[in-house]
Amino acid sequence: MTKLESVDFQRRDIRTGKPNDRQNLEEELTKRHNKFEREALVYLKEHGPQPYDGFYVLFDRHRTAEIKSILHEFRQGKLIEIGKDSHQMVSITASGLKRLEERTP
Repeated sequence: MTKLESVDFQRRDIRTGKPNDRQNLEEELTKRHNKFEREALVYLKEHGPQPYDGFYVLFDRHRTAEIKSILHEFRQGKLIEIGKDSHQMVSITASGLKRLEERTP
């Protein structure tokens, strides 16, 4: 392998062999974020209020803590409410339902 081929190989994703540039990475993160967002809002819509801890674990299957930033954004955007009781029940708001409808194909 030449030096040029070695550099090119290092710039490729190990799993897919596709070029591993910043734009592709950002697009993948945005897609994953949008998927998490949609799944979380749909779950709350279909299943009603959920205890925060259980909801967090349900959507953080691989223990990446990605859902934490999404829940924070939801709370800031008033898409969800987190109760102040001991269970900290998470529920979807009218704004959250509206966002879900807007982003449903």
